[in-house]
Amino acid sequence: MTLCNMSIEGGAKSGLVAFDNKTLDYVIKTKNSPSKKYIDDAIKYWETLHSDDSADFDKSIEFDASVIKPQVSWGTSPEMTVDIDGKVPDPNDIKDKNKKQSYINALKYMDLDANQKIDSIELDKIFIGSCTNSRIEDLRCAALEVEGKRISSRIKQAIVVPGSGHVKKQAENEGF
Repeated sequence: MTLCNMSIEGGAKSGLVAFDNKTLDYVIKTKNSPSKKYIDDAIKYWETLHSDDSADFDKSIEFDASVIKPQVSWGTSPEMTVDIDGKVPDPNDIKDKNKKQSYINALKYMDLDANQKIDSIELDKIFIGSCTNSRIEDLRCAALEVEGKRISSRIKQAIVVPGSGHVKKQAENEGF
């Protein structure tokens, strides 16, 4: 679901990922999955949602998602993120004129400097969540990042946005 949503955020007209056993396991465990009466028909239909064997693609990319570090947004759009231990990009390194200008505008708006280390930015407001999903697994990752740490006196506001009422209840039950 994240990949499908983020493909739209990246400018695609649609995003589709073939149904697989991992998806099935997730769906069966969710509160809103089809009832036992309908699940077999649903699975049969979902298994038809895949690319044709003869489908052509402009490009295929494979990567190991387990090596992706937690991401921090430095800017004003979903693509403006870096590794949690990274630094703010330098617009002068951007070749595309429009993208370069959007980075310059974002740096000005966010009052940040190019090449500034993310961990040097003094925060006064914090938002944890996403428009993509903000599942319980995402909130658990965020909780691990802050576990055992103290809230700075500079923090005026912290907002955590669970992806649904169900995730909110689950997070509260887990002590988040």
